[in-house]
Amino acid sequence: MTPKKPKTHQRHQSAHLQPSDQYDSDVPLPPPQDVPPQRTNAELNLSVLQRHLPSTTSIISIAPYAVVYIFTSAPQNGPVWEKSGIEGTLFVCQQTIAPMDGTERYSVVVLNRKGLNDFICPLSGDIDYEAGYIILRSSSEEGGEENIWGLWIFEEEEGSSTAGMREVNAKIIQECAARASGNVSSYGYGVGT
Repeated sequence: MTPKKPKTHQRHQSAHLQPSDQYDSDVPLPPPQDVPPQRTNAELNLSVLQRHLPSTTSIISIAPYAVVYIFTSAPQNGPVWEKSGIEGTLFVCQQTIAPMDGTERYSVVVLNRKGLNDFICPLSGDIDYEAGYIILRSSSEEGGEENIWGLWIFEEEEGSSTAGMREVNAKIIQECAARASGNVSSYGYGVGT
C-alpha cells in the first residue's frame, strides 16, 4: 500500500479582487514624523561626556584606548604600580571657566569599558611623561591625600592612526595642566585658542 499524500491547500484567486495601493479608511493618517538630525561622532562623544561631567564644553583630544594605573606604597613590597581596573577611551576635555577666579579648567576622562566607575581627573600642576606613562597627581577632596595615577595609552607602529598617540596626548595634557594652573607654556598645541 502506498502512503497517503498530504492534502495541499489550493489557493483560488478571485478575479474580482484587484491589488490596491490606496486604502479607504475613516481613520486619519498620523502626521509625518520628524527625523532626528544626524549627529557627528564628536557631538555624540561630547553629549556622553556631559552626562558624566556636565561642565565639559569641548573635547581637545581622544585616545582610543588607555589603561589607568595607581601608584601604591605597600609596606612589605615598597612602592608599586597596580592596574586600577579602569580601561577605555581617553578624553582630554575643556570645561567651563571656574566661576570663582576665572581660570581655565581641563580634565582627563577615561570612560571605563570594564566596569561602572570612570576615571575623571582635573588637570593642574606638573604632569610628567616617563617611560611611556603620563603621570598625574591629584589630591582627594576629603583628606587631602595625594593620589598618583599613571596613564598608559595604546599606540601602534608608524603609519597607523594611533602612531605617536602617547606622546601627543602627554604634551596636550601637560599644556592643559599648565593653562589650568595659570602657567601658560609653549608646548605649541594651541589648546583653548
